[in-house]
Amino acid sequence: MNPGELLYFFAMGFVIVMVSVVLWLIFRKRKKLAITLSSTLIIGYIGYILYYPTLKTNHHAEAYKTVSKYLEKSYPDREFRIAPKHYEAGYVVGDFQVHDIETPKFGVMLRVGKDDQVTQIGSWSDNEYPTPQELWREIEFTYGEAYTLDKESIDIVKQDEWLDGQLIAFALTINDIPAIALFNHSKEGYGLLELRVGERGNFVAIEKEGFIFVYTDEQYQGKTVSTNLENGKEFIVNVDQQKGRLIVEKQQ
Repeated sequence: MNPGELLYFFAMGFVIVMVSVVLWLIFRKRKKLAITLSSTLIIGYIGYILYYPTLKTNHHAEAYKTVSKYLEKSYPDREFRIAPKHYEAGYVVGDFQVHDIETPKFGVMLRVGKDDQVTQIGSWSDNEYPTPQELWREIEFTYGEAYTLDKESIDIVKQDEWLDGQLIAFALTINDIPAIALFNHSKEGYGLLELRVGERGNFVAIEKEGFIFVYTDEQYQGKTVSTNLENGKEFIVNVDQQKGRLIVEKQQ
């Protein structure tokens, strides 16, 4: 049992003790009746404790049917995995981890509540600690609005990468739009420093930690890219032979 359930049964036991005391006071001259009533309460309490695991299992099984029907009705053209099918210790009855078979690394938490209402209570990702080269995949889960089963799929492709110590940069296309993602990566942890998305057929640039990063769409018509730096100076770079690649320049 979890702490909440232990507290629930402790409170119930306390109430039963108090009721038993009141019964003895009321029927102090009829001890057999007092014993019978108190014993009935205690036996019922113990029986409920013993039956409680089965009750949770049955409730969870019904909730599993409910969430399965909900997914079949709401998303008839998609296939999902739902866990746990049978109640397992550590889970809340009626809570399920759900993911589309196309995205096994992340999904949502669904809860079956009162009146069989199914609601999303969160999202999850079970990606293992990524290598620096695989950090860009984190964006598949975090890009845009919070992840739900209704979120439109995103086509993210890594085009190029650059690594210097704990700083790693990726040139990406997100739904065919050029983008640059900067991450910090070490044994202690990792995180997205900045994600900048440009415009289709254009370029995107980021200035970070003494470097200037430029990624130009292969359909970009110009031969050079011009962008203003934080110090107010104009940065111009020839991209004619580097379209579709990540350009990294050290600031002077």
